[in-house]
Amino acid sequence: MLSDIIKEFPEVIETERLIIRPLQDSDENDIFEYASDPEVARFMAWDAHKTIEDTRDFLHYIKDLEAERLQIDRGIVLKEENKLIGTISFVTIDYSIKIAELGYCLSHAYWGHGYVVEAGNAMIDAAVKYMKIHRIEAECSTDNVNSERVMMKLGMQFEGIMRQRLPQHHGYHDAKLYAKVINETKLE
Repeated sequence: MLSDIIKEFPEVIETERLIIRPLQDSDENDIFEYASDPEVARFMAWDAHKTIEDTRDFLHYIKDLEAERLQIDRGIVLKEENKLIGTISFVTIDYSIKIAELGYCLSHAYWGHGYVVEAGNAMIDAAVKYMKIHRIEAECSTDNVNSERVMMKLGMQFEGIMRQRLPQHHGYHDAKLYAKVINETKLE
């Protein structure tokens, strides 16, 4: 059962510069700080948060998904500042074929420092170790060059364009699909 397998995933992962941990109610101000930025929300499925209540609703939504063991969501905390600067998630997990889809969002103030790549590599390593995932996928809008660069730095390869795949701001947009096969294995 997927929920039993997800339980094996570590609550906290530590890297050189980051702590990757479950989101907490006390993160609402840090999340609102970046989620209210239209530049951060530009390529996301959600609109920029207008009020702290939008952020609270987001936190409740994530907690519900986590409680149902439907996905794995973690906050990215910068150790140096003890500040939550973004989120990283396995937004879909298909354990029957051992595939997970990685998603991420980062405060604009922290773009370009390799934090998502560092967090992504840690999440991928944990998915392989604890859930035996063999393929990691990620997708981004065809216009989102920053996200595409992250996927390439994670060792993912471009596989194609999926038409009208991503819901963004009340419409659907084409998406670039990237993937990384961890090991060539047979299905068990």
